[in-house]
Amino acid sequence: MAGVLVFGDVIGGALAPASLEVATAGAALAAALGEPLLGALVGDNLKSAAEQFRGGFSSLYLVEGKHYRPYTAQASLAAAQAVIAACAPSVVLFCHTPETREWVPRLAARLDTGLVTDCTVLSVEGKDLVVNKPVYGGGVMGEFVVRGTPRLATVRAAIFEACAASAAAQTIAVDVPVPAPGKVTLIDQVEAAATAGPKLKDAKIIVSGGRGLGGKDNWHFIEETATALGAAVGCSRPVADSGWVPSSHQVGLSGTCVTPDLYVAVGISGAVQHLAGISAAKTVVAINNDAEADIFTRANYGVVGDCREVLPAFAARVKQLRSS
Repeated sequence: MAGVLVFGDVIGGALAPASLEVATAGAALAAALGEPLLGALVGDNLKSAAEQFRGGFSSLYLVEGKHYRPYTAQASLAAAQAVIAACAPSVVLFCHTPETREWVPRLAARLDTGLVTDCTVLSVEGKDLVVNKPVYGGGVMGEFVVRGTPRLATVRAAIFEACAASAAAQTIAVDVPVPAPGKVTLIDQVEAAATAGPKLKDAKIIVSGGRGLGGKDNWHFIEETATALGAAVGCSRPVADSGWVPSSHQVGLSGTCVTPDLYVAVGISGAVQHLAGISAAKTVVAINNDAEADIFTRANYGVVGDCREVLPAFAARVKQLRSS
């Protein structure tokens, strides 16, 4: 049997939106290869996620059990290996998440097959799977031919449109024994503190601050501007490392890659890792007192000046326009 197998991402019993985006990528590959499109979910209490995961699959494989929450790499690895053995796909796609970054490379090693992570373009040339991904901090797009059976790839979120809902697929339960305890024991799990405003990864407008703000005491300029715009708050890595704000606000390759309509970068120099994280932003506005800052190479609009003067005037103007 062959096919393109898409693993959905289940968070807290709910299907992550990126799962339907990966299904879109999988459907295009399946059509090009002339193979069926298959889906798979791993988690605890999958009823709701299975109802949401309607990506045009001919079959949906379910691996269910209480030991899949909280997440452990060992359990995910064993479940994925069992599903792949059950359907023998030619290509397997995953959402690119912190979790799959941990265990999918181990899966590829076990299967002795090829893997490319964080893909943004997937295509078929002949029978070859060809993928593109940012490399060298996002400064270059690399093209790779994935070898082996099955060929594995993780897909970056917010690159593909979510697939349209289709008829529910035939579900197939896969029984996987509870894996033996691994070398890592989960001691505790702490949820990130909830923040006001839109979530960073879903936000249409983001206001991000960097070290150019001059200190934590000036962070209120970012928050006030974000509130005026109805925006999410982001930051550069040095700001997160310095403890000005939680690391969940960090934008970039080592944080969150974002896809807003408007990204306002304040006091951010423009390191390649940060620029890679905003590569999909539609419009970038940079505010920096250094006219030679690298962020201006990515900006559609730029302001050279003291952000402590620029931001209050900008926020006041936005409020004025919204009230008129």
